[in-house]
Amino acid sequence: MIIMKKRILFMIGTLQSGGVSKSIVNLLNVMDRTTYDVHLLLLDRAGDILSPYLPSDITVHVNREIENLHRGLRGVRALLFTGHLLLAFGSLLRMLMSKISRAWAGRWLAYLMPRFTDLTFDLIIDYGGQQQLYYMVDKLDGKKKITFFHNDYSKWPYYYAADRLYYPKVDQILSISQTCVDVLKAYFPDCKDKISVMQNISSPVLITKQANETVDLPIAPLLLVSLGHIMRRKGTDFSIDAAKILQKKGVEFKWMLVGKVVEKDLIRRIEQEGLADRFVVLGIRSNPYPYIKAADIYVHPARFEGKSIALDEAKILCKPIIVTNFSTVNDQFEDRVNASICEMNGDALADAIIELAANKELRQSYVAYLNAHIVDNSSEVEKLYAFID
Repeated sequence: MIIMKKRILFMIGTLQSGGVSKSIVNLLNVMDRTTYDVHLLLLDRAGDILSPYLPSDITVHVNREIENLHRGLRGVRALLFTGHLLLAFGSLLRMLMSKISRAWAGRWLAYLMPRFTDLTFDLIIDYGGQQQLYYMVDKLDGKKKITFFHNDYSKWPYYYAADRLYYPKVDQILSISQTCVDVLKAYFPDCKDKISVMQNISSPVLITKQANETVDLPIAPLLLVSLGHIMRRKGTDFSIDAAKILQKKGVEFKWMLVGKVVEKDLIRRIEQEGLADRFVVLGIRSNPYPYIKAADIYVHPARFEGKSIALDEAKILCKPIIVTNFSTVNDQFEDRVNASICEMNGDALADAIIELAANKELRQSYVAYLNAHIVDNSSEVEKLYAFID
């Protein structure tokens, strides 16, 4: 007797270096693919550095028109070149609409996106929200549909006008921490019974293995590292302010920045402040873990996060951590127990770095605590199985 596998579709915008992209790669690697027929719709391959880490036995779908609809003016030119005049015009209109309302621009983009398959799925999981959510609800056939929101909604409410229409149409709304879930319930009280937590999956075995790869490293008495896009939302400006203070106080250090340069003016500011020999801008790395492992201190100066996968990874590698007091920080850290939590400014960040660098006992206490509390949360995937079994 042949038993048909249940068919699951995941949707993701890109497989660049961000936390959501890494999270879905980790999730797909722990999925039981002997029981489930797993598919992934990748909306845009631009900047893809993580697909080599995808399991080889999943089906990856791409659609050229969908890709070009996500690529701005470059995509418009490609649509014109391939004869998709109405899609090109619609994409231009969407870019104009986004200046007025991201929510309605997202709905319009979902309307423009062609239906990529006639398959019916037992479960569809939109992993990015926004236009992916609207497209899933309106154009794809699934017996059950789940959407994720990977952040604190109060810091990212731009799509509320559309989300309030679409959240009631899905079977479950998942977010990555209890704080994020509580915020979603406050925004969408009518959906509160179907909003729940599913944590990002981080594999200690895989991360530890990748951290042992050999890379070229800067040499300094104090080696700092930050993982995340180079932008104000991730607190890079706080890092520059702190570095300026450290340099004035005579601290010898190098600070590795691993991530995409989103706001190029911050790189210019590093040069203008005379800090070019202090920062090592590494850009995007498909494997950032050797840099985290080599650092003396991991610094995470973000203005806001959902539940940072980069911080989970730093915890798995048992690094002394300094983190700013964004709204969800207490979902992952307790001050002076497993990290130093500081205010969101350069002075506080510099003070925390100086203290932790000088206090060997405090560093060792963080490392010991993290070593004793390494968690493999791969079992989180069972929450998805429960929706279809």
